[in-house]
Formats: sequence, structure tokens, C-alpha cells
Amino acid sequence: MKVYEFGKKSAPALLLLPGTCCHWKGNFGRVIPLLEKDFRVLCVSYDGFDETENTEFPTMLEETEKIEAYIKEHCSGHIHGAYGCSLGGSFVGLLAARQNIHMDYGILGSSDLDQSPVAAAKLQTALLLPLLYPFIRDGKFKSRILQKKSFKNAWGRRKPMCRRLWTCWAAGGLM
Repeated sequence: MKVYEFGKKSAPALLLLPGTCCHWKGNFGRVIPLLEKDFRVLCVSYDGFDETENTEFPTMLEETEKIEAYIKEHCSGHIHGAYGCSLGGSFVGLLAARQNIHMDYGILGSSDLDQSPVAAAKLQTALLLPLLYPFIRDGKFKSRILQKKSFKNAWGRRKPMCRRLWTCWAAGGLM
């Protein structure tokens, strides 16, 4: 794993974590010049994702441990914020849950929408929101076909877990 640094070392540290099979430059190359004016920008390049290394991606936990070790060594265990899109969002969640470093802010992004062109993101949102919102709000899809197909097996076997999860999400319990 490599971390590419930009900006002043004395500025608040902002950790950027790219998505699955994404190069850090592809995800963040256009915003780094804007961010480095006010932040110490740390762009992670996971094992197996960097062209300058001959490595393989190990496991999420092993890579998380490496990220934590870097933050402890180079940032005294504290970062101002972390943004992760797709796979990177999972790393932000792990960093927050493990509590081995101090992070003031964590932002979970989704490469499906935040990395899309504006028109494509609007179209995806317009198509998916009516399908997903009733499920998030009520715990079931409006469409009988979606309800039947999606939860025929999972909902029946893990009903209590699924109910708790969706109740938590719908009520904002993950905040």
C-alpha cells in the first residue's frame, strides 16, 4: 500500500480512499489541486492497485491495519476527515468502527452516483429512488415482483436481522 501526499504537512489531514479497481488519480486527480490549498491530502493506493508496486490486495482488515499504521506514524493517529467512495467507503466505516485512530469526519460515498457525470447520476437517481425509497421507509418494495424475488430466501431466513437493519436505516439509527 502506498499513500500519496499533497499540501502542507501542518494542514488538517484529509484521507481519500478510492473505489474497487480504481486508481487514486482516476477518482481524485481533479480535486486534489483544490483540496491541497487547505488540507494535507493523503490518497491511498491499495496493495494490488498501484502500478509502481508488484503487490496483491490482501484482505480488508489487513489493508485497514496498514492504513491505521500509516495514520499513527505520519499523522500522530489523528486525521481531520476521510472520504471513501465504493470500496473506500467500506474502509472509512472500518476505520471508524475499529477506533484505532481518531477521525473527526468520515464520509461514505458511492461510486455509482458520485463518480458519474451529472446527467447519468440524475437519471440513475430518478430511476432508483422510486424503487428503493419505499423499501427504506417501509421495509418492503412497492412492486410485488421485487418484493417476492428479492426477499424470498433472505428475508425469510434472516427476518429479525433484516428488520433491525432496515429499521435502523429508515430511522436514521446509523447516524
